[in-house]
Amino acid sequence: MDIAVIISTFERPSHLARCLASLEAQEGVDGRFEVVVTDDGSRDDTLRLVSTTARRVDFPLTFTTHDHDGFRLARCRNEGVAASSAPYLLFTDGDCLLPRDHLRLHLAARRRSVVVGGDCVRLDEPTSKAIDIDAICTGRFERAVPRAERRRILAKAIRARAYEQLGLRMRPRLSGNNIALWRHDYEAVNGFDERFVGWGLEDRDLQCRLERIGLRVRTILFQTAPIHLWHPPAPSFARNGIGTRNLHYYASLDQRPTFCVDGLVKPFELEPGGMLPTSRLDRRRAA
Repeated sequence: MDIAVIISTFERPSHLARCLASLEAQEGVDGRFEVVVTDDGSRDDTLRLVSTTARRVDFPLTFTTHDHDGFRLARCRNEGVAASSAPYLLFTDGDCLLPRDHLRLHLAARRRSVVVGGDCVRLDEPTSKAIDIDAICTGRFERAVPRAERRRILAKAIRARAYEQLGLRMRPRLSGNNIALWRHDYEAVNGFDERFVGWGLEDRDLQCRLERIGLRVRTILFQTAPIHLWHPPAPSFARNGIGTRNLHYYASLDQRPTFCVDGLVKPFELEPGGMLPTSRLDRRRAA
């Protein structure tokens, strides 16, 4: 496998079914990708959906979960990485549909010391409900994106390219529904910080730590962007994290360690002195 697609989800099986259908429809990447659905403790039909889909599709499909205790997206993503094996990682969400060339374009964009990222285009509620499996299999769903959203993403791509040329720190911004990077770079910072609980800022923290070890962020918005299906906002949603515990925690990390304390590898797994044996991560992947 060349790339592992890590899909986070929680109690939206209808959205997830369509997300997985968009992966079945990927072109030019047969035999090159694996998928991990990493769940935040759903108590509905999510597991049954993934199990049924896994028996039908021609790519490896794995499922991880844990007890639900608040919105723990960082933990989901780390568990998804631990359950995968490919050397390149692509993060997205179970409420996103991937254009048919999305994986191929991300694979073509791979570069050393580079994190590739972008954003998604967003659909309203009526348009989202109208997209069925047939529309995904035939690619018709891509025509559902409003012109205003296409213009917004194009403008964002232009700004992102300018930020790249200026070499600005923390620009362009990473968004968790469209991040791709090498596994060894993800492991070098210990993945997402699981002390972010509730909506927001875990991806911004990851970007900060990746930049501190010398990685650059490059946009893929000129080539591709997931299509986000409408749903009500998460109960813990707050724009830019204003007034949240996550914002307070993020702001407190002035001396942010590049290797977060509670991430892909947990504190109790570290050796005395905080050292991490390489074999420990190897064993996690093998599991």
